[in-house]
Amino acid sequence: MPFLRDGGAPLDELPLAQRPADGYRFALRAPVVYVDEPTGRRYRAPAAGEAPPPAGITDLASVPTPLWGLIASYGRQSAPAILHDAQSLAAAALDDPAAALAQRREDDDVFHRALREQGVPVLRARLMWAWVSADRERTYAGWRGWLLLGQVALGVAVVVAAVVLAVAAHPAWLLLAVVPALAALLWGTLARLVIALTYPLALLGPVLLVQLLAVGVFRFVEAIVELLAGGDVRSVVRPTALPDPDGRGTRSPGGEAP
Repeated sequence: MPFLRDGGAPLDELPLAQRPADGYRFALRAPVVYVDEPTGRRYRAPAAGEAPPPAGITDLASVPTPLWGLIASYGRQSAPAILHDAQSLAAAALDDPAAALAQRREDDDVFHRALREQGVPVLRARLMWAWVSADRERTYAGWRGWLLLGQVALGVAVVVAAVVLAVAAHPAWLLLAVVPALAALLWGTLARLVIALTYPLALLGPVLLVQLLAVGVFRFVEAIVELLAGGDVRSVVRPTALPDPDGRGTRSPGGEAP
């Protein structure tokens, strides 16, 4: 089912206000509603002002700035990202970490379905789902979450080693790349998350490194030019961060330390 306005009409635009004008957060001017077809559950992202901040405030898709060239922070994923931000705030407000974890697992799956419904490509939607799901496990699952991420890191190393050995020695080494998938089965229902993190990170790792390297070089050159021009070198670290008027560094648009 498509995203809706509060009154039930199709959502034909996202009414957002950039706050502040040179910041990276947006205030939702009107509520956004989504009905999850498999469950029939109705989700609602409130507008700014309906509840105390940060309700109604979003950074759209929380993609790290160096990776904006690969996955944009806005686009077809905007409405699902706004909805997910609202649901994440609701889960974080729960007193019980176990309840918050269960709620986020459900909400993250809804996020993935909404991404696909909006026409986000399969791989991109899966990567975005895996990213928020990994953060969820790290935040609410305690040591098990960190163990899961550690296994993912080890699995990435195994897959990379399998590819390198297959090229350098013998193609049979590619069989080693199956080991992380078999090990992921130990996680039961979370096996798909372990797999969705391990193999894309291993195979797309070189692309990510090139992207980060390119951004790093540009930021370095930008900092040199800023220094020679007498500007604030710290302002180039994150293009959307604002200089601290008190001279104590930079601050985010909300006023807190980035």
